[in-house]
Amino acid sequence: MGKNSKQKMQTATEVNMKRAEPKQAPKQASTKVSAPGKIALWVLPFLLVVITMLIYSNTFSHRFVLDDHGIIKNNKITKAPVSLANTKTIFSTPLRKGDFSDLENSLYRPAVKMLFNIEWNVFEGDPHKFHIVNVLLYALTGVFIFFIFYDILKKKWVIPFLITLLFLTHPIHTEVVANIKSGDEVLSLLGILMALRCVQLYFSKEKIIYLLLAVAAYLLGSFSKESTVVAVAIFPLFIYLFTKADIKKNILVSSIMLGCTLFFLVCRHYSLSGYPPEAPVNALDNYIVMCKDPAYAGTSKFASAVNTLGLYIKTFLYPHPLSCDYSYSSLIPVGFSDPGFLISFLLLAALFVFAIMKIRPSGKNETAAEGHGISMQAVSFGILWFFIAMSITSNVFFLIGTSFGERLFFVPSLGLIIAIVFALAHYLQKGDEGSFYPTLSKSPLLFGLVFLLAGLYSFKTYSRNDDWKTDFGLFSRDVKYYPNSTHLLFYMGNHLSGSEFAENLEFDINENHLNIDLKDSIRKANLHSIEVFQRALSIYPALPSDGYNQLGKAYFNIGQIDSAYKYYFKAYSEDSTNPIFTNNLGTAFYNSSIPLSNLGVQYQSRGMMDSAQYYLVAGTNKLMSALPYFLKAHRGDTTESDFMNNIGCIYGATQRSDSAIYWFKKASAADPLDLTSVKFLDITYRAIGKVQEADYYKTKTAEVKMRRADKLK
Repeated sequence: MGKNSKQKMQTATEVNMKRAEPKQAPKQASTKVSAPGKIALWVLPFLLVVITMLIYSNTFSHRFVLDDHGIIKNNKITKAPVSLANTKTIFSTPLRKGDFSDLENSLYRPAVKMLFNIEWNVFEGDPHKFHIVNVLLYALTGVFIFFIFYDILKKKWVIPFLITLLFLTHPIHTEVVANIKSGDEVLSLLGILMALRCVQLYFSKEKIIYLLLAVAAYLLGSFSKESTVVAVAIFPLFIYLFTKADIKKNILVSSIMLGCTLFFLVCRHYSLSGYPPEAPVNALDNYIVMCKDPAYAGTSKFASAVNTLGLYIKTFLYPHPLSCDYSYSSLIPVGFSDPGFLISFLLLAALFVFAIMKIRPSGKNETAAEGHGISMQAVSFGILWFFIAMSITSNVFFLIGTSFGERLFFVPSLGLIIAIVFALAHYLQKGDEGSFYPTLSKSPLLFGLVFLLAGLYSFKTYSRNDDWKTDFGLFSRDVKYYPNSTHLLFYMGNHLSGSEFAENLEFDINENHLNIDLKDSIRKANLHSIEVFQRALSIYPALPSDGYNQLGKAYFNIGQIDSAYKYYFKAYSEDSTNPIFTNNLGTAFYNSSIPLSNLGVQYQSRGMMDSAQYYLVAGTNKLMSALPYFLKAHRGDTTESDFMNNIGCIYGATQRSDSAIYWFKKASAADPLDLTSVKFLDITYRAIGKVQEADYYKTKTAEVKMRRADKLK
């Protein structure tokens, strides 16, 4: 073998590409070991975990926000006791099943919902502990990233450490880590990484247990989020580049992973097939739908999707300002002549062509940088990871329920970070990797650049985390940067008119001894909610049905029942099967009866009996017209305490105390933290002279108030 050929062989083995090693490797001179010792090896991942915990430590006091409410806090399946029966329910129903809004039936993520179910029972619904677990799982992804590339690079630590550092500190991941619901993203990536690590160990140690663990890890990721299935294309690429497995073994392992993918898809189909088909994608969720609108003639779904991919990369490179929502009209459809599309298309095409060209060794010594093996194949792998991971959420091949979300870039971003760090190391890393300080001194530019980026990222991440503490803080901050995002305005309006805002406001006033009038503050919040909704309607003249419902609720909360009825009825007209819309329409009838009944009482007190009789009967008729809606809502969701309380109120108002007590007790049993039911039980028992029972529920009301306050801390 000639000198040049031998040098090529050694270079290839240094990066652990799948090329044959010499039968007898030349003995190394007695120099420093290139990898850190055992203590240092574990110090590095530990250091990365500590860094992660520090920069996300300010999330440990955060509350539930955004989708946390529907998937965790208000989800009866998530909050049910851990049991075999409930686990079966979790694995046979959509993710959002159990939330009484129950609008979306297309998401199947039972593994992460099972995690939330366990956490809810262990932590007694304490959101702070949920956040700690989410950060720990995120840090664990970093540990696996480190060891995967530490193994690939023959126990050299610099590149694995730098890749992991940039990944863990990057601000674009704040939505995933600071929002508990996005534990599905974390478990998805963790499942992929654990599977890749186990595949590595399977080929190096040749023990079947590692292959079985790889299967289990991949299934964990798949059952946590559907997009995990894209990894079926990552496995063969990873095995080809980073192991010494031959083509037959590669096909075998990749086929097993394909089988896992098919198994997951069958389970998903079986579990969701009994539910109504998903409604067409709403323009407020995905602006690309608007390409067919005459107002955007000349635009293209493909061009808009590619332009959005470019925006992802721009946000990745310059993560400011970040937002929980990017929707119309902060993003608008574009055509093929748009500069955003042209730049994005050329950039993506260049990256893809480069990746394909560099995926195979060329035979030249292009993988060496001053004698140090840094393979451009790894850069290619990172780029292809990005394209593979982004394919299912890019809207290029098919439309999904959203156009842009930072969480959707969580898995793809790892590919870009891999490519960037390997490319930087290719040109900037000098000499072999010995102990820390000598290595640092040999490559000051590499370390300086990455440490500077990591420092800036950490500062931005820590700062952005604060925005995610509460819904109000998040929406009010983000709407400053994206004032024309209709969906963000919709979020803001929903929150301001919701019971969650009122309850949190009351807690904050009491906890911090604020000199603020609660009723006046709630009224102002609802007026602001109406203003925000009307602003959203001025940008796009239609809201999701839930938006009309919440706009109706805002009017209801300030006593404008006619306006409330208008929007409640609009929501009900769009979806008469929704128990919330049905119930709220009933409340409009119920409350419109009150002025009539009050007027009847006034006439009665003046001795004007004919007028009194007229208005009392009219009030009762209006009141009873609400009952069918409340009963229908209850049939739609037999576990929701609000619906039972409303039925009880009808019977209480018509002097049928026994029936009222029955429904109030039923509501209290359905939700032990329901305050309305125990308050009305106190009132009802007191009205019929049962003071002992009334006092019992008065005490219980105080206990429930305390327990609810503890949940908000």
